[in-house]
Amino acid sequence: MTKEQFEEYGKPIVVLAVICIVTSLLLAITNGVTAPVIKENERRIAQAAYHEVLPAAETFETITGYTTPDVLEIVKDPAGNGYVVKAQGQGYGGKVPAIVAFDANGQISAVKFLENSETKGFGSRLYEEPAWAEQFAGMGATPFTISDIDALSGATLSSKAAVQAINAAIEGYNEVTKGGN
Repeated sequence: MTKEQFEEYGKPIVVLAVICIVTSLLLAITNGVTAPVIKENERRIAQAAYHEVLPAAETFETITGYTTPDVLEIVKDPAGNGYVVKAQGQGYGGKVPAIVAFDANGQISAVKFLENSETKGFGSRLYEEPAWAEQFAGMGATPFTISDIDALSGATLSSKAAVQAINAAIEGYNEVTKGGN
């Protein structure tokens, strides 16, 4: 390769390769620094939501070993006030996460839907209108269907996702409580 050919073809390739390597290293360093902070923020948000649905609990103990699909996390109050299950259902715009609290008697005491990517003004009402979730309080730990609830008008798929998420939470709760955890 001549000097002219290197200047015309080789040098731009080398420069671009160096830029790519430096950029990749900087992104890796940034990810390494921010990943623990993001994880801690997610943990704090989850803990706040757990306290919101089961306010009698002072602390939560994480339960492991469950196999229920769509259950993201199960925690219990060591003092015996109940369990909280974070689960998800498949909606129109993606996953619909819900946090379901079960009291010491195995009844649903509260449900909170988390922010999701459902259609604004329709499925997004799951988390924008917390009063809708109040209809689940007092239900037992028995799966149910969409015909058993007042679905969101115009958001059938999102309502079905809510039912899926709560049913997954019920299944996870039953798995860990009947399994002796």
